[in-house]
Amino acid sequence: MSISIGIEIGGTKIQAGVGLRNDRLLARARTQVNVEKGAQGILEAIPVLVDEALRESGRSLEEIVGVGVGFGGPVDTKRGVALVSHQIDGWDQFPLLDWLQEQWSVPAAIQNDASLAGYAEALLGAGKGRRRIFYMTIGSGIGGGWIVDGKIEEGQGLGAAEIGHTWIPEPDTGEPQKLEWICSGWGIGNRAREAVEEGEASILTELCDRDSSRIDAKMVYAAVERDDLLACTILDETCTALALAICNAVSLLHPERVVIGGGVSLMGPLFWDNLQEKIQRYVFQPFAGTFDVVPASLGEDVVVVGGALLGLEIAGLREKNNS
Repeated sequence: MSISIGIEIGGTKIQAGVGLRNDRLLARARTQVNVEKGAQGILEAIPVLVDEALRESGRSLEEIVGVGVGFGGPVDTKRGVALVSHQIDGWDQFPLLDWLQEQWSVPAAIQNDASLAGYAEALLGAGKGRRRIFYMTIGSGIGGGWIVDGKIEEGQGLGAAEIGHTWIPEPDTGEPQKLEWICSGWGIGNRAREAVEEGEASILTELCDRDSSRIDAKMVYAAVERDDLLACTILDETCTALALAICNAVSLLHPERVVIGGGVSLMGPLFWDNLQEKIQRYVFQPFAGTFDVVPASLGEDVVVVGGALLGLEIAGLREKNNS
């Protein structure tokens, strides 16, 4: 059986996986990013992780037919270049595709990590069986992917579906603000921290043990479950902003399904019910009932799975590798 390598290059973690068999990874290795070492530290870690995953899977380098990488930032897929990372220094205009092919001498391809996650969800996850999938990951930032007929839409080669960089009204002022600054996990936590530090009454003060730096989106949701007014207001504002962004994407692209992944998507029914209600309120009415919005299903391996799929695709073996 031919195998491929899937790699995730993130701002906090690096993962490499070997796959696929019956559409599952055979093995996966992971490490945390050493920010001080920058891009060079990540480049040193990747071959080590690949070797570790190969050992665990019982496969050899000679069986690798392709490599697919999801990069945590904008990429130029035509040139195979990582354009920039907003979290790790040293990636500006880096020829990542050339580096990959020098390492393993097999066909390789790179994509933005959110687009690659959407690709995996479209083929094997929550979007399986649908032709038109819009994917969002809502974590420390917000990314997107637009997948049509099992292919990533790349725009002009610099990506597409960058929904986190679309603009929505800032909840307090109404001024334009980027979606990810309001609705990412970081944005939710930051808005709550600022409110607590300004003296707003909230159970968050108790939950963070009076250390506001500990407040994050998970803690905000815990406060929502205890009917805290500040936390409920922040969650409601978050769901309103997300619903506006999703409904705008639906009006423009009319997907069959919107799949939402990332840490914020792991919030419970108080988040999901609120979001679904607001989507029904703001949706372009002729499209109402023609699409749905669901949580992702592949978990934190999603980018690595997408990379393994991309590695098989670039090698021309995707349809032959289901045994």
